[in-house]
Amino acid sequence: MIDSIIYSNSTILCSLPHLHHQNHVLLLFTKILIIFFLLNNCVTFTMFPLLHLFLFLHLSFPSYVSSQQPSTNSSPASTPCPLDFNALRNLINQSSKRPNLNSTTQCQYIRQGLRLVQSEYLRRKNSFFPPLTSAESCWNSYQSLVNDYVPNFDIRKSCGFQTSWISQGCMNITTRFEFESNVSSSALSNMVSSCNQSLENNSPCATCTTSFSGLASYLNGPSVGNVSDCTAYPSIYAAAFANQFGPTDEGTIKCLFAIDVTATASSGKGKKNVTIIVVVLVCGLVLVFVGFVYWILWRRRKHRLAHKWNNRRIESNLSSRLDSISGSTTLIRFTIDEIKLATKNFARANIVGTGGYGNVYKGVLPGGIEVALKRFKNCSVAGDASFTHEVEVIASVRHVNLVALRGYCTATTPYEGHQRIIVCDLMKNGSLHDHLFGTRYEKLSWGIRQKVALGTARGLAYLHYGAQPGIIHRDI
Repeated sequence: MIDSIIYSNSTILCSLPHLHHQNHVLLLFTKILIIFFLLNNCVTFTMFPLLHLFLFLHLSFPSYVSSQQPSTNSSPASTPCPLDFNALRNLINQSSKRPNLNSTTQCQYIRQGLRLVQSEYLRRKNSFFPPLTSAESCWNSYQSLVNDYVPNFDIRKSCGFQTSWISQGCMNITTRFEFESNVSSSALSNMVSSCNQSLENNSPCATCTTSFSGLASYLNGPSVGNVSDCTAYPSIYAAAFANQFGPTDEGTIKCLFAIDVTATASSGKGKKNVTIIVVVLVCGLVLVFVGFVYWILWRRRKHRLAHKWNNRRIESNLSSRLDSISGSTTLIRFTIDEIKLATKNFARANIVGTGGYGNVYKGVLPGGIEVALKRFKNCSVAGDASFTHEVEVIASVRHVNLVALRGYCTATTPYEGHQRIIVCDLMKNGSLHDHLFGTRYEKLSWGIRQKVALGTARGLAYLHYGAQPGIIHRDI
């Protein structure tokens, strides 16, 4: 009887198809339990109903347990979502417009927000959709974002979205290359040129969206549920690659995805205040700088006027002293303009001599009179007193072996500075140096050289002993 019980129960266990492979361990355990009771004489006839109940329970529950366990042939494990929903979160956080929407309009905003995130993903990875293995995690990430702003709103249940739709596209277009291969290059170029500008205003936005019509004939496949349809491709592509500001620009989002993420009023007010502060500071610095420059120029002008007044005072004193000379001599006081005209503005070609004192220029006075002009260098107004004395002395000297003084000039100019010039008769035969060492003239004979030496000696003797007061020429 016991063997028949074991056999009958074994037959029952093995005959159940859903336990043939999964519950062989349970079958073995049941047989061992029955043998254990029999060997220990613990099993009586009255215990067989209990044993049948035990077998029934163990034969019934495994099918329920096995139905709750995951199948080995289920879909592969979910992978992390590559979509960046934080980009959308940041835009929502800075937005001042969060309208209360009903279920239908809320689903439209959610769908457009998903397309914005897909555009940002396309820009990074050249793919419109995430892998199918990450579909579940992407929906969970999006649901977490929606829960922060619209609690208790199940986006898949409320909007009828299926999990796989987030990874499926119209006409099996999933990558940038596939999209560009399916449309006309001329239509694509027209869209890129029309959308590559700020889309914040209505006119540029209308120009951009109108260019989408050239792509419509190439994108006429059926939509995938209510998430992805062919009409969404141009907006996603244009925001990612055609527009230079990218899919997260406020104007691009408002135009291509119909989402207004205008910055909050407080943020705009703060930016306005910062702008005002910066403008005030810049204007203040400019005013300080202009005032400082004006003060420096005023100081310089004041100093220049004082210096000019002092020069005029000294020149007036000198003029009065020289005027007393000209009253008894034929000495002429030339202006600086007359001197420049005579020397052709101190042309280098008119230089006939140089020395430690300065240069000697050849010049022509009105009437064709050729003169020599001795221009002193490194002059100052303070030295005009000694210059006056020299002019007084030379003007009173007359000797056959000395060059006569015709006139003088004292002036202060903005560029040349203070000038002192004396005007003498020009010696057309050149200097003694030219005749002794130069090549332009014939060599002087010994007789002429003797006359030159004697004439020089007589002139020096007159300066030393004949003139009153005596003039000592120390650099002979």
